[in-house]
Amino acid sequence: MTFPKNYINCVVDIMVENEKKRRKRENDRVLRLMKTGASLSTIPPSATWFPPRPTIEKDLSKLYPTLSSKTNLNLVTTDVENEDD
Repeated sequence: MTFPKNYINCVVDIMVENEKKRRKRENDRVLRLMKTGASLSTIPPSATWFPPRPTIEKDLSKLYPTLSSKTNLNLVTTDVENEDD
């Protein structure tokens, strides 16, 4: 069964108009929410919050085994107490 081209165009036009109307309704809803100061979030921010991860101390001698024992492996850490010099 084949449909005439003008029939298909008419159906597509109706679908496009329906989509335009749906988008306009959604945009109007969002604008109403914005004017009243309501939250636009679909989920509460606390539901997406992850607590900070703890700092993991790394054994630099295992991370960098090719460094010689004479090399200072405390390159990453700083001694805050002695920075007054």
